[in-house]
Amino acid sequence: MLRREPMKQFFLVLAAIGFLFVTNVSDAQDKGEFAEAQKQNSEALKQYTWKSRTEIKMKGESKNVKVEQVRYDIDGKRQKTEIGGSPEPQSEKPKARRRGGGGRAKAKIIEKKKKEFAEMMQALGKLVASYGQIPPDKMQAFVKNAQMSPGEGEQAGTMRIQGGDVLQPGDAMTLWINPASQMMKRIEIETTLEEKPVTVVSEYQSLADGPTYQARSVVSYPAKEVELTVENYDYQRVGS
Repeated sequence: MLRREPMKQFFLVLAAIGFLFVTNVSDAQDKGEFAEAQKQNSEALKQYTWKSRTEIKMKGESKNVKVEQVRYDIDGKRQKTEIGGSPEPQSEKPKARRRGGGGRAKAKIIEKKKKEFAEMMQALGKLVASYGQIPPDKMQAFVKNAQMSPGEGEQAGTMRIQGGDVLQPGDAMTLWINPASQMMKRIEIETTLEEKPVTVVSEYQSLADGPTYQARSVVSYPAKEVELTVENYDYQRVGS
């Protein structure tokens, strides 16, 4: 079982990435209509409470699941209460000391692996956060040089905005936006960490007669066989 604490900040980064993207795009485009639509959508979401499920998989096997109830407080800050998930790891009973220090050696190996995992997650979280906080000049360059075309297939009816070399040479970012509602529909990022591929995919849905929300986000790091998924669901209007 993986410890949850090293991943807490990463989960927060992943959950916020959609809002950061639409904010940056509105700054780069400098379109009042788009920015106002995002502002109104953000305010509308504050009237809801919902559930958020976060899962980490390693080598295709689920290692940690956390389910939280999410709401906004009177100051407009997001509050989370854990309501389910994987049980906490049970502490092992101390074993008799082996000759030659074998027990201590094993403990050091385990501790080293935990440290390496925590460092990897911190680096991955920092990478994802960097794409949610793209500097205005780089975002302007992305929008200026991006290719725009109608969305196809499941994204029919949207505007597709695709560009590369956003923060790293060879990276790519694609956005799908509903031109009628000015709402985000999907984000895809292809980048690297330590020269190994990393992908981020976020999908958005809209409530009936309600705001648009980030329904699902997945971060994949194939080199380490790690995948993180955040799903938001069961939206209920507060007081309804």
